[in-house]
Amino acid sequence: MLELANVNGTICPVEEARIPAEDRGFLFGDGVYEVIRTYRGRMWAADLHFERLERSLRELEIENYDLGQYRRWVVETWEASEIAEALIYFQVTRGSGPRSHVWTRDLRPTFFLTARPFPSRAAWTSEGVKVQTFPDWRWGRCDIKSINLLPNVLAKQQARKQGAYEALFVSERDEIREGASCAVFGVRQGVLVTPPLTHHVLPSITRKIVIEIAREFSIPSEEETTRIGDFARMDEAFLASTGDEVAGITHLDGKPLGNGKPGEITKKLQEEYQRRVTAK
Repeated sequence: MLELANVNGTICPVEEARIPAEDRGFLFGDGVYEVIRTYRGRMWAADLHFERLERSLRELEIENYDLGQYRRWVVETWEASEIAEALIYFQVTRGSGPRSHVWTRDLRPTFFLTARPFPSRAAWTSEGVKVQTFPDWRWGRCDIKSINLLPNVLAKQQARKQGAYEALFVSERDEIREGASCAVFGVRQGVLVTPPLTHHVLPSITRKIVIEIAREFSIPSEEETTRIGDFARMDEAFLASTGDEVAGITHLDGKPLGNGKPGEITKKLQEEYQRRVTAK
């Protein structure tokens, strides 16, 4: 089992990976990324992640890429690592060239990947997590999975300083949008409530899967803009992401949400999600 990287098709140990100094990802944050989990030697939701990657590339007008080649590199690197329970991070930047805000159309994108072990967090996220609200200082196209994550980093770090696990971004009107690295759901009178997909919210893969699971269990769901005060009065709430899967929210801004424990619908969705990702 090896922690491996892949740079434009060349597989190597992570510590030996090299990116050109004038790569636009390094200079401008000019690129997009995806993260895929593997469970028991099986990739989870890979098709959905590559569909979203392609959309992000189109939205940033990144050209001259080969999505099929990227997919082959992902599979080849992961298989070479022999890591059954892995987190595969990969990004595509516009490429390398003299520093200029305006790019030329002949740039060749840079592909970079890492494959590392990723033990399940389900054992402790099943106990629930605390979240802290934070002003949304991000750019206006959060629907693109850009590698520009400084506001997310600062928000999550501040949340940890305050004893919370995750930061929830809120608009100037105190509307809940999403977490620093996750989607967010509330449950009100048996109905799932989640913010609508706008330019301020990433089309989360796990969000999509959770809604599909809820539909199969006849749990209704609604997209709804919710302010902090209303969210705090939800019967239960949870986060959804590739890394954390489904994690119940116990406290919001230091106060218990619901009864301060993961709710019954949250637990039902979490158990079904776990069953699916670990199924043979």
